[in-house]
Amino acid sequence: MAHEPSPEQTAILQSRANVVLIDAVAGSGKTTTLAMVAGAASARGLAPVAIACLAFSDGAKKRFAQKLAEENAPAALVPMTITEFARRHLRKLATLGVFTQPPQIGAAKVRDHLVKAAQGVWMRHQSRGSDSEFDFGIEQNRDRIDHLFAVLRELKARLLTHQFGDDDFGSIGQYDLAEALDLPVELIEICAAYERLREPDAGDFGWQTEDDAVPDLLRLLALQPDVLDQLWQHALFLVDEWHDVNAAEFALLQLLKRRGRLVVVGDRDQVIDAARGAELRFSTDTFRAAYADAVYLPLHRTRRFGAAVARAVSKLTSRPVEAIPELHTVQHRAAYDPDVAGACARTVAGHVQALHNAHHAVKLSEIAIITREDDQTIDIENALLDAGIPYQCEGIVSYLLRPEILFMRALLHIASGSYDTLEQDKPTIRPMVTALAAFVSMQSSAQHFESDYLQVSGAAQKVPLEQAIETVTGTPASLQMFFDGIVTRAQEGDSPLTLNWKARFAACGAALAERRASLHSAHDVLLAVRALIDLPAAVARAVPRRSEADAAVRSIAHFIDFAGTFGQRPVADFLHELRERQARLAARTKGNRYRAQLVLTTVRTAKGQEWEHVILPYLQRGEFPRGPDLAEERRFLYVAMTRAKGSLTLCEPDEAHRALWSPLLHGDVARGA
Repeated sequence: MAHEPSPEQTAILQSRANVVLIDAVAGSGKTTTLAMVAGAASARGLAPVAIACLAFSDGAKKRFAQKLAEENAPAALVPMTITEFARRHLRKLATLGVFTQPPQIGAAKVRDHLVKAAQGVWMRHQSRGSDSEFDFGIEQNRDRIDHLFAVLRELKARLLTHQFGDDDFGSIGQYDLAEALDLPVELIEICAAYERLREPDAGDFGWQTEDDAVPDLLRLLALQPDVLDQLWQHALFLVDEWHDVNAAEFALLQLLKRRGRLVVVGDRDQVIDAARGAELRFSTDTFRAAYADAVYLPLHRTRRFGAAVARAVSKLTSRPVEAIPELHTVQHRAAYDPDVAGACARTVAGHVQALHNAHHAVKLSEIAIITREDDQTIDIENALLDAGIPYQCEGIVSYLLRPEILFMRALLHIASGSYDTLEQDKPTIRPMVTALAAFVSMQSSAQHFESDYLQVSGAAQKVPLEQAIETVTGTPASLQMFFDGIVTRAQEGDSPLTLNWKARFAACGAALAERRASLHSAHDVLLAVRALIDLPAAVARAVPRRSEADAAVRSIAHFIDFAGTFGQRPVADFLHELRERQARLAARTKGNRYRAQLVLTTVRTAKGQEWEHVILPYLQRGEFPRGPDLAEERRFLYVAMTRAKGSLTLCEPDEAHRALWSPLLHGDVARGA
């Protein structure tokens, strides 16, 4: 072996239990340990073909392969993702004549099918005369289609799409499911309609995506259980990153295991990936129920961070976390006044500068600022830009180009009549026009574009939204005409709800035009928009999931506060400032592509990574924790804290604002049961 096994790893290597769950902590060598188990099994004579090395993502698969190589395991041991593993079995079933292998399709085709499904559900609602408040006009809103795709992906991961064929699903099941997932029932109806298009008859699939392999294999094995015996039987299953497992993957592994041995490793406090259906129960109650004879072995000594952080996260999670003696991680606390706008962000930027200046060997690329949600990055981005600190957004979009902010920026242009900053700026115009169309529900029929508002040659050959983008790119001032004459104009086929919202936005535009002389600053305009439009309700139409809509509303609030820092300067000045910041960010991103840049990211994206220096901002009530489920919030904080190696900085309100300190770090609730 390349590494001398620790006492914990030795106990794992010596175990011959049929099922082993390795209960690990962050940085404890999870993948290395599995590679050791694979190497030891091979040394005992088990052929590589009898060992299934599995992971849940391409990144985890790559790390598994690296660790196998480091442990000198046989080259024939090639890790697979669980999706690749399922596809391999599907191909086997196809050779057996059990089913016909359907074509694999990409995202563009999926969007087409989702639009068709949405149109079918809308027509059904129309025929019934139902008064739905859901906006079915998704065809011009790629963000909403992608969101719908994400919901569908989660439903498949949780094996909930298999309920769509139940007799009572349309009358009862879809409502229960919508309530459980905090989603509009119409979204569930669209997903069910999509699946009916994809699987018109049981086990007969018209197409497949990457997300279908595991649930489709389970579906086929449920319909024809006898063929299970004709699939490959592995003697040993090794599964990494078990905290990411979802219902479909859990069920498939349980089914395919049969007489084989199962060894999994995971950190139950890293179960935060709800988007892929990860749930804590697959590491606790459900696992115990499925494998009553399972042995649980610890891997609690981290090789990433020192004793100070180990003690802090042990207190946070009520689990033993130890650090090897050679490691030392400095823990800082940075205080800020939460009553002062932007104070936390400026504190963060100041700490970055101090860290970089005090230790010249510290590269900016070794520093990460990790937020709970992406709306918290707005003030931080501005503070970093003001301080001249180069950064890159990882896993998030810069606030300057987020749909909700672009929508507000568009209204600033329309209200002020200032469009010069949009000249020759198609990278901004494209998402800005798309955001306007998304928030107000622009129809897709080309006939609605045959007007005096948009004069484009070859209009009949163009997709309507593309026509609008081209027009505004050529003449930025036509953004107002696009808003007045296309986006907010009532059209035949608009639902009563859409007509209502169009009227609201049209009234808002008219009011802003009437008050142009008195609305001197961007802050004045944005406050007027907030008074004229129910922004939370408007955002909820474009972003159906409540938590994501909440983040978008918070982003708008931060943006309005930022505009307030410019006082009574004209709107045009603020728009120029935004353009300048966007240009500076683009230039730094391009110019520093191969140079050191600080990483600005969220906890979800940070999981699985590590940095020498980590800064966690906004550790206060209402920000972190963000939601009511404190057990889940503790897991998010644990993941964030355990990304650090050399230093961890916790940014929280000052002593005068103790009442706002995060309950995750202070008081009994931080130690919760």
